[in-house]
Amino acid sequence: MLGRTGDVAQSNRMTGYIQGTQGRMREAQLAIATGKRAQTYSAIGSDTGILLQAREGQKRADAFAASNTTTVERLRTMDGALGNIVDIADRMRTLLIQRSDPSIGKSLQLGVEADTMLQEIASQLNVRLGDRHLFAGSRTDTPPVALPATITGPADLDPDLIYRGDDIRLTARAAENVEVDYGILAKDVFEIMNVLATAKAAHTADDDEALRAASDALDQALSSLVDLRGELGARTARVEAISDTHRANSAYLAETVSRIEDTDLPTAIARMAQDQMAIEAAYLTISRLNSLSLADYLR
Repeated sequence: MLGRTGDVAQSNRMTGYIQGTQGRMREAQLAIATGKRAQTYSAIGSDTGILLQAREGQKRADAFAASNTTTVERLRTMDGALGNIVDIADRMRTLLIQRSDPSIGKSLQLGVEADTMLQEIASQLNVRLGDRHLFAGSRTDTPPVALPATITGPADLDPDLIYRGDDIRLTARAAENVEVDYGILAKDVFEIMNVLATAKAAHTADDDEALRAASDALDQALSSLVDLRGELGARTARVEAISDTHRANSAYLAETVSRIEDTDLPTAIARMAQDQMAIEAAYLTISRLNSLSLADYLR
């Protein structure tokens, strides 16, 4: 009987090739299943350093963007409160104009209105976002304004008596080397309250000259308040612009991370299909080698 004459060396080479190809297929299957082209840093090779730096940079950019979002919310809440105070002061200005009309002035309940407005302003200055009072300096757990039960004039609104915050103006770190001062204190707005208390006292005393002075002072206080809102708007715009840069950086770094570590599914599937075809061809070759007889070999 003729013996087998298959090429043992060739068969061994083909077996090694199949094993290597099967290993690549397993890696491809894992990459497709996990979405990551490598499961260890060593498999990434020279791109490992870039990957780690990109991940860390993206993490910092996202953290700054999130922190800045909170800062912008605080700035907008403060601006909204100041806007409401402007509206309240405008109401008092209208009342002072009406008070100058001899036919109706003395009948106005200006004192009652002033008390109501002072309470409304205090409420706006005690506004909170989450668990933080925004106009109290660093004493964010304390309502910054506590009005006395009775207000007869500006003396009752001494800042040392009614202000419960401190003088520390808060800042936010918007970027690595950028600090933004966004702290406005409740007592920055006390001039409006003093004018309202002055107007009430002048109305009670029926002092026309004092009422005119209160009207002029109210215009000045309103101008200062508008300036404060302008500062808040400028700070808000600055923080938002910085946040846009952080988000753009994060998107770029995320793309870099994805390029290095994420699986290119179409390419991975195509390569796996090619390896599958190569394995099938290798098995066919081995099968043919193993089927050769001595007579076939000697032909």
